[in-house]
Amino acid sequence: DEASKMNKMVKKLLTLNQIEFGNQTVELERFDVAALIRSVLENSEILFKQNEIRVQFAESNPVEVWADEYMIEEVVTNYLTNAIHYASNEKVVEVRVTKQENAVRVSVFNTGAPIPEEETEKIWVKFYKVDKARTREYGGSGIGLSIVKKIVEEHGGKIWATSKEGTGTILYFVIRKY
Repeated sequence: DEASKMNKMVKKLLTLNQIEFGNQTVELERFDVAALIRSVLENSEILFKQNEIRVQFAESNPVEVWADEYMIEEVVTNYLTNAIHYASNEKVVEVRVTKQENAVRVSVFNTGAPIPEEETEKIWVKFYKVDKARTREYGGSGIGLSIVKKIVEEHGGKIWATSKEGTGTILYFVIRKY
């Protein structure tokens, strides 16, 4: 188990290192981000069922973006993985896609304990964990969100989080529309 966890962490560190030093090129292409999200949700369906989480994603129309599909899939997967692990109370995960003038905003909300306001900027820092004991339960390394941030920045996008007591946490990213 420990060797497997260490292997995953090393792979994530290598990915982050390649992105940080520009060794991983962004392959821009036009694709439907709504279809990508539906695919990731379908692939995660068993995890949602095992954790008794109700998923909401209503976007049925194509929403085309100009980005690296593989990298954006990594962002969506990471957001959903975090939402699964931190969902509590009503156990709801809601994904939204919002078209803006020249961009598309994707948000992933989960019910549960909020991230303290003073820590919402720190979650993007390598190895930072808000709840170290809880992260250890599922094997999180504290690297995923730092990779996500670098990916979105490589796309010229924006990334942030909001969290409120009594509701939950929302992770956002914005990338260019096609």
